[in-house]
Amino acid sequence: MIQLDAPKTKKNLIYETLKARIVRNEFRPLEYLNEKDLAYQMGTSKTPIREALQELGRNRFVTIIPNKGCFVTNISLEDIREIFELRQIYECAAVRVAAQRQGNGELVALLKQYEENVGKESNSVQERLLAGYQIHSAIVQAMGNSRLYEAYANLQDHIVRVRIYFMQRYLHHRVTESEEEHRAIIEAILRGDPEGAEEALREHLAHALEFIRQHI
Repeated sequence: MIQLDAPKTKKNLIYETLKARIVRNEFRPLEYLNEKDLAYQMGTSKTPIREALQELGRNRFVTIIPNKGCFVTNISLEDIREIFELRQIYECAAVRVAAQRQGNGELVALLKQYEENVGKESNSVQERLLAGYQIHSAIVQAMGNSRLYEAYANLQDHIVRVRIYFMQRYLHHRVTESEEEHRAIIEAILRGDPEGAEEALREHLAHALEFIRQHI
């Protein structure tokens, strides 16, 4: 049983715990979340559980249906389309800035490390996908715009949730293709080519979305 002993932050701790379990797909899409059961598991009353679920609802991790209860939000094709549209808005703007600056020090180091590790068969599919995810996150963070990154951070949780949900469906050839697409983005950033970087990123996102459409 999880014990949460900080009353002032109890709701936030419960929120983060439940969100993490949803993102990791420990709570599956459309699964019913019972307030009483969750309160027992976390050693707390139902009030902070209810407050955390309401916040999760505002951030689209759960759906609260009057007289029926709280359910984990489904992962539909429409949800995925909206997520990818937002990714284009955030990431394409960020990758152009990254290319104009040819990356900051931390980003350049991460990009070079990624290039050195691309295609290593010793890495698991999960490790290879995570490395690619870190590239996207680092590109947005490299803009140096804390407000933009804060807005992107909530989207990141949904991106990771979708990625984990579809992880078992990822085929070796798609992982390899994705790595090559990341390499094209990296090369454009490092040579200071905003148009090329944005084009490579848009192509990568389009391929990723099409793969998911075929396997949903």
